[in-house]
Amino acid sequence: MLQHNRVIVLRTVRFKENSLIVSCYAQKHGRITLLVNSAFPKGKKIGLNVYFQPLSILDVVYYYRPNAEMYRVKEVTPTYAYTSLHLNPIKLTITIFLSELIYRTVREQETNQHLFAFIENSVQMLDNLNTGVANFHLIFMVQLSRYLGFYPLNRWSPAEPYFDIKNGDFCGVEPAHGFVLEKQTSKLLSNLINTPMHNPEKLSLNQNQRQVLIEAVASFYRFHLGSGIRFRTLPILIQLFE
Repeated sequence: MLQHNRVIVLRTVRFKENSLIVSCYAQKHGRITLLVNSAFPKGKKIGLNVYFQPLSILDVVYYYRPNAEMYRVKEVTPTYAYTSLHLNPIKLTITIFLSELIYRTVREQETNQHLFAFIENSVQMLDNLNTGVANFHLIFMVQLSRYLGFYPLNRWSPAEPYFDIKNGDFCGVEPAHGFVLEKQTSKLLSNLINTPMHNPEKLSLNQNQRQVLIEAVASFYRFHLGSGIRFRTLPILIQLFE
């Protein structure tokens, strides 16, 4: 049975000589895996592999079978033509990190239209950004946590200056469990939570603050999703902004 779906590319792995296995987040059914045959044709002909770049948004038609682990692609059509996402080195590095972030944290195989729309709109927003690009991944990480079930409450005040990683809230004294951010980092996190995604330039950070903040948010993720989660592209992203 043929099924039409819109997907966002998260990860690709070359399979055999000229095929591609693609992990996607789909508008219908959440996480799915696609098999693209003849993705790398011989000669000068452009192959289908060019469509499957990190966070590409595609309309696909594939052969659907219930309970199958992978679906073979019949047709693929680009949905949105990026103007800078895969050409700008900074945006490309952020894109690779975000695709890994989603790949490792969003595992559900059920339809979630709100999450799909959030990712789709966010990627297009990044493509169109001219200022504040260096802050975009930080804002995305915080906003994605809303859909993962552990969005932090922003109740920072001088009386409650510590962020409790375990409870996802600010508090007046350092908790005994020790999973807490120091005062300065907690205030930065509060500012981050308040920053709208479409205005990342409103978040004023220097190089050191940006590094401290992304490591803090990554720690927040690891606490709530499991200490085994590691973002392999995170060091590259940190190095980019040094």
